[in-house]
Amino acid sequence: MVFHATPPVDGSLAELVTIHHAFAHPVPDTVSDEAAALLEPLSVGIWACRKGEVRPASRVLVTGAGPIGLVCVQVAKACGATEITVADVNPDRLAVAVEVGATRIIDTAGATVGDTLRDADPPQVLLECSGHAGVTAQGVRALGPGGRAVLVGMGGDELTLPLSVIQERELVVTGTFRYAGTWPTAVALAASGRVDLERLVTGRYGLADAASALTAVRDTPGAIKSIINPQA
Repeated sequence: MVFHATPPVDGSLAELVTIHHAFAHPVPDTVSDEAAALLEPLSVGIWACRKGEVRPASRVLVTGAGPIGLVCVQVAKACGATEITVADVNPDRLAVAVEVGATRIIDTAGATVGDTLRDADPPQVLLECSGHAGVTAQGVRALGPGGRAVLVGMGGDELTLPLSVIQERELVVTGTFRYAGTWPTAVALAASGRVDLERLVTGRYGLADAASALTAVRDTPGAIKSIINPQA
């Protein structure tokens, strides 16, 4: 498997890119070019929800409201989850999380996940998209008996987890590595309007301005996802 932008393989910031036909999926005209460009992160969210076994009436906790967290919110909603809690320190991203399906938000700059959910029915699924060790531990502790924790965000190589909680509640903790067989589902979700990928686009750049696109999240308040148009 050759994956673009995984060293030593170059990324896709070029006017033309050649790929194997097996990896080319037709996209209907109802899906914009910008939405099509975000089918890759959407696939990450689809795979995370599959690993978490999100289903109708699921209670889901998403930690981290970056692009991956926000697509996880939308996929969880499309899977029928009725309670979707999102935790992050960025109020702009939390506001977008509400727009795309979150039923509860937690600003972890001023509150912990555990304290906020103490009197609520515990989530059954944790989709951990922040990569932050402390928030990951909080999310695991918030799960109810038999819950599933899916580690999506990439942080450090080592992570301390509350082992007694995992054992006593018989939690399942699993990781994810990209996705498999998700692209037809991603295209269908985007084409049906059940996910809104264009809402995540907060900056548009030409190929010559790729460096600015890559630093936009750091430099621009409220930035979520940058789109680079190779023809611009």
